[in-house]
Amino acid sequence: MPTSKLHANMSYREVIPKNLSPAEWIEVKINTGTQSTLQDLKTFETSGGYCYKSRTNVQTRNRFIYWRAYQDVLELAEVSLDISLQRNHLRLRFTDSAVLNVSLTEQTNSITLLVVTVSSVHRYVFPLNIAGQDGSSTTFPEDLLSQSIFYDVSDKINDPSTFYVTDGFGTMPNVAVSYLSQNSQSAYFAVAYQSKLLLHIMNCVTGHTVTHEVKEPHLMPRFLSNLKGALTGRSETLEAATSMAFSEIEGDLFILVLYRSNELRLWSVDSLQTVASINCSAGSGHGGSGAQGPQNNQLRKISDQNFCLFISHDNLAEFICVSIKPDADEASGLNLVQNSVAAPQMNLVDFDATSTHIWALWSNAEGDFHVSAIYLGSNNSIKWVSAALEPPPDRYCLTMEQGVDPRESYCSYIFHPGRFDRNVIAKALYMFRRVNLQFDVKQLSMSVLKEQVCQAVEDEIQNELKDFVVTDEEYLEISTRLWDRFYSCCEQYHIKFSEPTGLAVLGGMDAVCLVRRQSFALLRPCEVLEHLLLIGEHNDEVATYVAPLFRNDPEMAKGFVDLMNVVTLLDKLISEDIKMDLDKQLYQRESPMDVIAKLVARITVGDDNGPMLPSSCLKQIHQEVQQIPNLKPAIEMLLDVLCMIDPDAPPHDYSLSTRFLQPSGALLGSEYGLSILSETVKQMATIRFSVCRNLLILQYLVYGQKGMDSENVLTNINYLNSYYTLVWIAETPISSSTPPGFEASMQRLSRAQLFSGYTRPYSSHLRNNGNDQTTLLSLFLQSKGLFSALSMLLKTDSVQLESEQLNLRQSLLELVGYINKMLWPESPIYVFPEWLFGTCHHIIVQDYVRILSSWCSVKSHARCFMLAASLLDCGEAHKAVHLFHETATGVVDDDFLFEHVLKNTPLYCKLQESVNRGETISAEDRKLAIVHYYLKVIQLFEQHSALDYVIQLAEMAMSVLQQDDPQLPMFQSIVFNNHLQLGHYEEAYCALVYNADTSRRKDCLRQLVITLFQSKCLSLLMQFPYIGLQDEFESIVESRARSMSIDQNEVYNFLYAFHTNKGNMRKAATVMYEQAMRFQVESDAPNALEKRCSSLLICLNSLHLVDSRYRWIAKPKIGDERVASSMDQNNDDGEPKDDDDKNRQEVIVLELADIRRELVHAEAVHELSHYCKDVAAYERSSPEELSYLLARCGLYTAALKLSRGHSFSVLHIFESLTAACNAATEDKDVDAWNWLQNNDMADLPHRSNAADMAWTLLQKLVEDNEAKDSTLIRKSVVQRLLVLNAFVPQWLINSYKLSHSRELLQLFVKHNRLLEAADLGCEMIAGMLGAGSEYFDFKHSVNVTNPQLCFPINTIDLLLYALKINGKEDIEYEMAHVKLEEEVNRYIETIKRTTEDKISMAILQNREERQQQLLH
Repeated sequence: MPTSKLHANMSYREVIPKNLSPAEWIEVKINTGTQSTLQDLKTFETSGGYCYKSRTNVQTRNRFIYWRAYQDVLELAEVSLDISLQRNHLRLRFTDSAVLNVSLTEQTNSITLLVVTVSSVHRYVFPLNIAGQDGSSTTFPEDLLSQSIFYDVSDKINDPSTFYVTDGFGTMPNVAVSYLSQNSQSAYFAVAYQSKLLLHIMNCVTGHTVTHEVKEPHLMPRFLSNLKGALTGRSETLEAATSMAFSEIEGDLFILVLYRSNELRLWSVDSLQTVASINCSAGSGHGGSGAQGPQNNQLRKISDQNFCLFISHDNLAEFICVSIKPDADEASGLNLVQNSVAAPQMNLVDFDATSTHIWALWSNAEGDFHVSAIYLGSNNSIKWVSAALEPPPDRYCLTMEQGVDPRESYCSYIFHPGRFDRNVIAKALYMFRRVNLQFDVKQLSMSVLKEQVCQAVEDEIQNELKDFVVTDEEYLEISTRLWDRFYSCCEQYHIKFSEPTGLAVLGGMDAVCLVRRQSFALLRPCEVLEHLLLIGEHNDEVATYVAPLFRNDPEMAKGFVDLMNVVTLLDKLISEDIKMDLDKQLYQRESPMDVIAKLVARITVGDDNGPMLPSSCLKQIHQEVQQIPNLKPAIEMLLDVLCMIDPDAPPHDYSLSTRFLQPSGALLGSEYGLSILSETVKQMATIRFSVCRNLLILQYLVYGQKGMDSENVLTNINYLNSYYTLVWIAETPISSSTPPGFEASMQRLSRAQLFSGYTRPYSSHLRNNGNDQTTLLSLFLQSKGLFSALSMLLKTDSVQLESEQLNLRQSLLELVGYINKMLWPESPIYVFPEWLFGTCHHIIVQDYVRILSSWCSVKSHARCFMLAASLLDCGEAHKAVHLFHETATGVVDDDFLFEHVLKNTPLYCKLQESVNRGETISAEDRKLAIVHYYLKVIQLFEQHSALDYVIQLAEMAMSVLQQDDPQLPMFQSIVFNNHLQLGHYEEAYCALVYNADTSRRKDCLRQLVITLFQSKCLSLLMQFPYIGLQDEFESIVESRARSMSIDQNEVYNFLYAFHTNKGNMRKAATVMYEQAMRFQVESDAPNALEKRCSSLLICLNSLHLVDSRYRWIAKPKIGDERVASSMDQNNDDGEPKDDDDKNRQEVIVLELADIRRELVHAEAVHELSHYCKDVAAYERSSPEELSYLLARCGLYTAALKLSRGHSFSVLHIFESLTAACNAATEDKDVDAWNWLQNNDMADLPHRSNAADMAWTLLQKLVEDNEAKDSTLIRKSVVQRLLVLNAFVPQWLINSYKLSHSRELLQLFVKHNRLLEAADLGCEMIAGMLGAGSEYFDFKHSVNVTNPQLCFPINTIDLLLYALKINGKEDIEYEMAHVKLEEEVNRYIETIKRTTEDKISMAILQNREERQQQLLH
C-alpha cells in the first residue's frame, strides 16, 4: 500500500496555537444607508477560510485567511505560518445588515473579498505585495514582507462603487452565494429569497451592478402556484433554496441550487434557465417524504465540475457527491451524476470537501463537538476517521499539596504559558469582580494581569473575613473556594471562546482549519501511535495500512496493533491520579522500576478500599496479551517506533548544530507557526510517554518482578525517562526576557574563553506580545531550535525550502522529528543543551541536569559542566568546584567541551586533525587539554572572586601533573597568588617555597613581601625562615625601601629589625644610616630631622655592637660630596683623572667618629629647627656657623655638644652665655627662664632666681668644657664680663686664680679694673710669700730651698703706675697704691734676702763639692 494511502486513511489531531499576542483588530464600519433588518432575521454564526494557492513564494506559502460572521459583523484574520504578519485582523461592521455569504478569491497581486448581506452586496480588493513578481531581483524590506493585506485598510472601503444595495421587495433573503469570474471582470451575487432567486452582476471596473431574477419561463403565476400547493398539500417552502454555488465551465457560468425539496438544479447565468436537475432523495433507499429532514441541507463546491451535498432525511443523513458532466445524448447538454456516502448520526455544524476527502464538524445533544473525515479515493477506505480535538484544561490536574498556598497553586496552573488566553483571564476577572469596568487587554502583560487577579481574589477573601477571626485551616478553605470560583470563570470562558463555528480545508497546505469563536486551530495528521492511542477506530484496517512500515509483514503489523490495543486499554483503565503520581515521582528522580512496582501494586492489590482495577479487567488484559502470538517481536517493533535516534548513525558533526542565522520567512517561523510546531512536539511527546508508561506497566504485569531485567524492559525505561524529559521541556515555563545578570554571566564565560562566539539565546524576530512567560520549548524554537532543525532538514533531505512545495503534512512532521532528535537526551546533537546553558536560567538548567543525572550517560560531562557553571553563577562555588573536577576527564571526549574549552587553544587544531584521521589521542595531549581546561575554569572562578576554590582547582590540576612537568610551576604560582589574596600568608609562603621555577619563586616572594607590607603584617614577614631566599628577600625589601618615599617608609625599620634579629648588626647600622641619609636629602617633613637623628643614633648603637675591626660602613657620595670629590679628582693641569679612579671613589668609608659628628650636627640642626623657621637654609652650614646660630638662640648646651665632635673654638659660645648671664642679672625685665629651659640643666641645683640659675649654668659649663691647663674659656668669660663692666663672680676668680692668676691680673689691669687688680696683686704677692699660696696656681712659695717664682713685674709695674695716676683724684686708688707698693717692696726685700741666702748656700755647697772631689 503506498504511503499516500496510509496518510489518507490516518486520523488527524487538533493543534491550537497558544500563548499568542492579543489580536489588534482594525475596526471598519460600513454604512450602506439601508434600514435595520437585524430584528427581522435570525442568522447563525458562520465561518470559513481560504488558503493561498501559490506555495513557491515565501510570502504566500503556508498563508491563509479565516473568517467568521455573526449578525452584522464580519471578522477576517490573515495567518502565515512562516511570516509574522502585522495588522492582520480586520473587523467589518455592516451597519444593521446581517451577513449572509463571504467568499475570497486570489488574483496575481490581490485578494478579492465578496460579501453578501441581507440588503447589500460588496466587493473589496486588498493588494498583495509579492517580492520579485515583476521579474526584478530587488528584495522587499522585511517590514513590507510582514504587512498583511489588511495593513492599509482605510475609509476608502466605504466607496459607493464597492457595494450595491439590493431590493428584496419586502422579503428577507435566507441564503446567498458570490463568485468572481475567472477574468476578474465581474462579480456575481446570487441571493435567494423565500420564493425567488435574484442575480446581481457587478462590474469590477466601474462598480455598476445589474439585477436579474432567475426563474423558469413555464412556471405558472404566483397565485396559481400557491393554489396548486394548497391543493396538493405541498408548502411553498419546499421550493426555497437552502444552499447555492457558482460554477464556471468552459467560460459559461452556472448556479447550482439545492432546494428544501432535496432537488438540485443547475441554472445557466447567461439564459437564466434550468440546464439540469436531480432529485437527491430518489434512489437513496431511505424512504421518507422527499423533503428536507431535521437538519439543513448544505452544498459545498469542490471544483467547477464537482460538488458535495449534505442531505438530511427524516431518519438519517448522507453526503452526496455530484459531478457536472456533458450529456452524451446532447452535445450542449449537461448531466448531474451523484454518488452518496452515509453520514454519522450527529448534528452537522459545518463541512468542507475536496476531491479526496469530506471533512465534517459535528455536535451532539450534550454540546460536544466532533470532527471526522472520509477518504473518497477507494471503496475500501476506512470510513469516517475521527480527528482528536484538544480537551479543555482539566481541573483535576490542579492538585493542592499539603501546606501550599492555594494562590500559588492556582496561579501557576492558570497562568501557565498557553493554558488560558489573556482575553479569557480578563473576562473571568470581570465576571469574578462583578463590575463593568474593563481595560485594554493588549496593554496588559501577563504579570500585570496576574497581579490584578491576585488582588481581586484577595479582596474577596478579605470581604468574607472582615467580621470574623478564623483559623489558618478556615482561611485556606475560604481561599481555596474563591480561587476555585475564579478558575471556574476561566474555564467557562475558555469553553465558550473555544467553541468551533466551522471548518475549512486549506488545500494548498494540505491542512484543515478549525475556526473557533475567538481563535482557530489546525488539524494535523496523526502518526500511527497517536491514532491507535487517541482514536482507536478501525484498528484492523490500520494493521493493513501500516504493514509497509513493518517490512510488509501483516502478522507483525497485526501483532503491533494488538499490542497497542492493550496499551490503549491500560491507558483508559488507569486513573488520572495514578498518572499524575507517576509523573511526580519521575520528576523526583525515583527509579522507574520502583515506581511501576508500586503502581502495579496499587492497581492489583490496592489499599483498604481494595484494588483500583477489578480482577475482571486484569483478566481481560492477560487474555488479550496471550492472544498476541508474537508478543516479543511486537514489543521490539513498538520500541523501534518509539526510538528517536538511530544508534547506528555516523557521529554527528558538531558544526551542524551551531550558528544558524535567522532568515525572514523561514518555514514555520512565524508566531503561529512556532506555536503550532511547539504544540505538535508536546502532543507527540506526551503520547509517546503514555505509551512507554503503559507498556512498562504491561511488561510488569506480564513478566513480573523477576522478568524486569530484560533488554526490552531496560530500553523501555530509557525511553520512558527520555520522553518524560521531552514533556518536561515542552511544559516548563520560562521567562521570555533575559534573566538578571545574563550579560554578566555571558561576559564571564567569554572572558574565560569557555563559551565564546555564541548566538544570543533570546534573539527572535517575534514581537514582544506582553507574554512574560513562555515554555522552554517555545523559547528554544524561537531563538535557535527551528532554524537548526531547518538546517538539518536542508542538509539531510537536500530540499530547497524556497522552491519545493512542501505541504504541512510533510514539513511539520519532518521538522518535529528533527526537533525531537535535538531534544532527545541521548542524542549526539548539542543544540538544545548548548542553548539552554546560554539562557542563564540557572534554576531550569539545574533542573534539566537533575532530571537526566540518574540515568542518562550521554553528554554527561557537558551537562556536568553546565551545572557547575550554573551553580557558580548562583553563588554555590563549593558545589561547582567538584563538578568541574568531574568534568575534566571528558574535555577531549565530549564534543561540547572540546568545542568550547579548547577552541582558542593551540591544541585544538592538533586534536581535531587527530580525530579526523581516526587516530587515538595521546595521554600527553589529554593531559595538556585538562591543563587548558583547568586554567579556563580557574579564570572563571577568579571572576567570581571564589579564590578558595581556585586553590582547590589548581591543586586538582597539579594532581594530574608530574613533578617535572613544565606546567606545574604555573599552578603553584596560582595557588600562591590566591592564598596571598585571601590573606593566607603562611600557606602562600609554603607555596612559593615549593615552586619548582626559580624565577617564579622570586616573583612570588616579591608579591608576598609587598602584600605583607601593605597589610602591616611585619611580624609574620619577620618570622619566615627564607631558606635559600634570604639574599633575594633582602634585595626585594631594600628595593622596596628605596622605591618608596622616605616620609612614609617603614621598610627601613623592618630591615633594621630583620638584620638585628639575624644578628647582623653591621647591616642593621648600614640600613639605618641609609635611612638617615635619605631623610637628609629627600624629606621636607617637619619630623624629618628628628627621624634622622634617631636613625643616626641607632646606627651608632649598632656599630658599637660590632667587632672593633669592622666598625665602619660604606656611604655612597651624594650631592655636594660628589661635586667636591670630582673637583679633587682633577689633575694639576685641570684634566680629570681616569674613570677607574672615579669609580673607586664613589663610596666613602665612615667610622664611628664620622657618624658621631654627623649625629651631633643633626641634633644641633634639630634643636635649631624649633626656633628658626628657615632651618633648611642653615642645614648645610658649617659646625662653627651652626654653633653661632645656636648660641644666638640661647641653645648653649646644644652648641657645646656640637663642638665636641668638631675642632672649632667654643669661646664665642661662652661669651654669648656670659652676656646672657649678665643681662639676666642687670636687666630685671628680661625673663632668663625663656632660654634657660632650652638648655640641659639636669645636673644643676635648683635656683629660684633665674639669674642665679644662669650663673650656675655658666659655672658648670665652664668647669665641664675648660681643658686641663687651659684658661681660654675662663679668659673669654672674664674678658666678656670686663668688657661689659660686669661683676666677675667669685667662683670664676677663684677658679682662674688656681689656673692662671697672672693672666687674670693682666685682664683686670687691661680693662682698668685697678682696685680689683690691686687686691688680686696683693693676694698674689702674699701667696708668693707663703700666705695663702694654696689659692693660687703657685707650686711653692718664696723660699731658699724652692725654685724661683715668676713675678708679673710688668703687670705690677703697670698697675702701680695706674694706681698712682688715679690716686691723685681718688683716695681709694691712692690707698690701693700704697698697699700694693708696700707688698711689692716686701716681696723685693724677701727676694733679696732669699737670693743672698741662696748664694751663700750655693757657695757652701760648691765648696763642699770641691772638697768631696778632692777627697776622692
